[in-house]
Amino acid sequence: MSANLQMVILRLIHIIFGAFWVGGAVSVAFFILPAQRAIGQPGMLFVRQLMMGQKFRSYMIGAAVLSILSGLTMYIRYAMAGGGWSQTNTAKILGVGALTAIIAAGIGTGYTGKIGKKMLELGGQIQASGGPPTDTQKAEMDALQGKMQSAFRTVAILLLITVAAMASARYM
Repeated sequence: MSANLQMVILRLIHIIFGAFWVGGAVSVAFFILPAQRAIGQPGMLFVRQLMMGQKFRSYMIGAAVLSILSGLTMYIRYAMAGGGWSQTNTAKILGVGALTAIIAAGIGTGYTGKIGKKMLELGGQIQASGGPPTDTQKAEMDALQGKMQSAFRTVAILLLITVAAMASARYM
């Protein structure tokens, strides 16, 4: 396979899976989670089904991994080609974009996963009680939902910075 074809394939993987990752994160952060919080328990059931039943979380993680790995592979190939590319503004701006994407992936997979696990455990306790949640449980769930929404907004903003860096790097 020619080097040009390899770069085309890497670029397509990077852009297609990156677009899915960014679009998913923005949708969850600014539309799905606020709507879920506004409608309460039915919204919780919807988000649980989306993330676990439909495996949206797994697809998001997969898209993040493929986007980051393909991007890093392209970056390394350009850097190894010589000619001082790694010292250019383009390389530096792409590096900033890569860093924000990696941070977003860490938050989106690690931190939100821990919060989600706590939410599932609390939801299970509430459901097992057979009655409505206690005031303490409501307060704890509300706090967890707030943390989740903040985390997703952080991820979305980091990914929008990533997109801005990637889109503008070659013109700087």
